[in-house]
Amino acid sequence: MMRLRVTQTLLALLVATAGAGAACAAQTREPSDAERYVRMRAASTAGDLQTTTSELSVLLARDPGSDMIAQRAFREAIVAGDKALALKAARMLEQQGTLPVDGPLLYVVDALQAKDWKRASAEMERIEAGKLFAFMTPVLRAWIAFGSRQGDPLAALEPARQSGLASAYFPGQHAVLLLAMGRVEEGAAEVAALPNAGSRLRLAAAAALLKAGRAEQGRTFLDGGDPVIEAARARVAAGGRIELDYSGAGTGVSDLLTQVAIDFNRQRLTPVATMLARLATFADPGNSGGWIATANLLGFGKRPDAALAALDHIGADDPYAGTAERLRIALLIDKGDKAGALAVANVAASRPEAGFNDWARVGEVQMALDQPRLAAVAFEKAIAVAGPNVTADDAWPLWLQRGAALEEGGDWPAAKVALARAYALAPDQAVVLNHFGYSMLARREDLPQAIKLIEGASRLRPDDAAITDSLGWAKFVSGDAPGAVALLERASAGEPGEPTINEHLGDVYWALGRRIEARYAWRAALVTAEARDAERIRSKIETAPTPATAAP
Repeated sequence: MMRLRVTQTLLALLVATAGAGAACAAQTREPSDAERYVRMRAASTAGDLQTTTSELSVLLARDPGSDMIAQRAFREAIVAGDKALALKAARMLEQQGTLPVDGPLLYVVDALQAKDWKRASAEMERIEAGKLFAFMTPVLRAWIAFGSRQGDPLAALEPARQSGLASAYFPGQHAVLLLAMGRVEEGAAEVAALPNAGSRLRLAAAAALLKAGRAEQGRTFLDGGDPVIEAARARVAAGGRIELDYSGAGTGVSDLLTQVAIDFNRQRLTPVATMLARLATFADPGNSGGWIATANLLGFGKRPDAALAALDHIGADDPYAGTAERLRIALLIDKGDKAGALAVANVAASRPEAGFNDWARVGEVQMALDQPRLAAVAFEKAIAVAGPNVTADDAWPLWLQRGAALEEGGDWPAAKVALARAYALAPDQAVVLNHFGYSMLARREDLPQAIKLIEGASRLRPDDAAITDSLGWAKFVSGDAPGAVALLERASAGEPGEPTINEHLGDVYWALGRRIEARYAWRAALVTAEARDAERIRSKIETAPTPATAAP
């Protein structure tokens, strides 16, 4: 097969035209392998997984002996959710003796779906030999034993109890296996005993108890403010059921892969985590938690269209629907489709059962759209919907967001009232203290109180760069430039690209006679400054600061 050196410049030129290439080719001639490879690379760079896998499928068929194409097809197919292509590439790599360490995991998931227990069991040795995922084998063996009805699943799981990394997954998996085996009381008791049982485990316990006719006991697992649990609780109260069935091995394995994916991502192993999350959706396409994890990880990987498509697998009546909706809004904003995000948020807020969080999301999107006055109205509606009996923990963020929106919209008197309300509800929240204090400081209003609030925020979060900046700026405004500079330098070291911090530092340097350093700091601020601030900063660089160009 012809090899073509693909440069970043060439890829950049092709990204914009990758989608149109197929139409043009259809009108002229069949693309060469080299052209398809370049198109595939361009599509992959652009996050277009459909075009990427389509081109790889053709390339793999034309050159089945190419290890490079097979490896690429294996990786991209899993990320795209194309299980058939991933299996085809894996088998080619196996014939060449270059199957990746995660290949046997794909084979296990495929075997579980086919209920081919012998084939699934045969992969355990290869997973253990690969070492990276060996910690999962006790759990995999347990679910294979459960699915095949051969052997004791709990005995198969037992080696995980004291086995390093596997021990972290033992308690939850043991509890779910008990529930799946019909030992509902024991399984529910183990879930209840877990200090940080997640929503999926709590739903599993509640579903099993409700199915067993123990409704009152089942409802105890649906208490609390977790959005997934709240949705499940409302569904049960309306006479509905929690659709969570562990009758097949795939559901338990899907749970394991989802949790491992989340944990791997915490270690910044996002590509591996994405692969595991996709395998979780292969193992159980009905696992909403797996789809949420997949969408999150695809979003981190700058593949918003694929992430949004993953969320389409979660139905409107699913307990995870609200979580999916929030993630969809965030993905649309990240993608640049703020109008689409607002449309989704407005639909949610217009429902009869809409809660204060739905209205808060409308406000958040309107802030992203630079519509602070409309956002303030949305946050006001959220506060009204929350009602007088809302907890302080739920209320203060709404008042803080309303205050910020009013301030941004130019209504400082009303903003001050809202921020004071947030402070009254949450006097120990650093973000409230810092925002309220800095807002007064920017207006040189009640400086003793402003400084007191900022100092309180700094005591709560001494390593927060934004708060350290506020404290340094407060010292400067109150006349202590020498005391301010060390704080602002520390803030700048923590957030070197933050424009407000750099502008503050430049102003202080200038006041101390350090003119060259001041201009360096202002230039750093100018790189990421918003348009409304850039003119002020540029004026200081070109001439000198004046009272009119002082930072707020």
